[in-house]
Amino acid sequence: MFIPSKLLSYLLYFSAMALVGWIIETVYRSWEEKRFANAGFLSGPFVPIYGFAAVIITVISEEVKGLNPFIAWAVILISPTIVEYIGGVIMENVFKLKLWNYQNERFNVQGRICLKFSIYWAILAALLVLVINPLIYRQISDLSPYLSYFLAGGLLANFIADINHSVKSLLNFKEFQNNIDILIEKGRQFHSTFEELFDKNNQIKLPVEIRRILKPLNAFPNLRRNFGKKMSVLPDNIKKYLNAKFPFNKIKEK
Repeated sequence: MFIPSKLLSYLLYFSAMALVGWIIETVYRSWEEKRFANAGFLSGPFVPIYGFAAVIITVISEEVKGLNPFIAWAVILISPTIVEYIGGVIMENVFKLKLWNYQNERFNVQGRICLKFSIYWAILAALLVLVINPLIYRQISDLSPYLSYFLAGGLLANFIADINHSVKSLLNFKEFQNNIDILIEKGRQFHSTFEELFDKNNQIKLPVEIRRILKPLNAFPNLRRNFGKKMSVLPDNIKKYLNAKFPFNKIKEK
């Protein structure tokens, strides 16, 4: 199957920037939470919204070259904030979950974007256009055609499989949270229908329902904020495990 060279370059560029985004998010979250936090929606080391934003910024920077420099840079610097806002709307409408929330930040818009992070994104956008893009595209252009096809195909297959798995994780989380809400409403407690809470060595053995929600809780602090308020219906040993793994009481509101 023939893939146009420009599309091939964009696939490799998207993957590279999604990896850079994962590194940025992981470093930032690990520093903020004072523990290693494997950030992002996917299981692998990629945060796709950074890849999409980088591709959009790159395309925009090419299209606005003929405009007044002030207008061109204004468009470039605000574009990642627009991507974040649209991404928030899409995720909320598809999954009915608010994966990030800036409601407690000053100058926010519907909790989806805020001035502080818009400034961060603008700085990253400038670095992308002036520093990162020339380096990344130089590396991509140095790849042989066969290696380019191999990497693009492998990364695309990985993204498809990973996105499928991650979407299922979010849907499982949403279903489990709905079940927790029903238990709270009825004044009942959670009991697993699949397995015992302890193994033969009397060590805690997490029920499959709990294991399914660990990935979304790790990836999105905002889900943790809301879920932490509903843990009263969980057995004490599970609450102890989750509190040790995810310090719910130490999460900063944003």
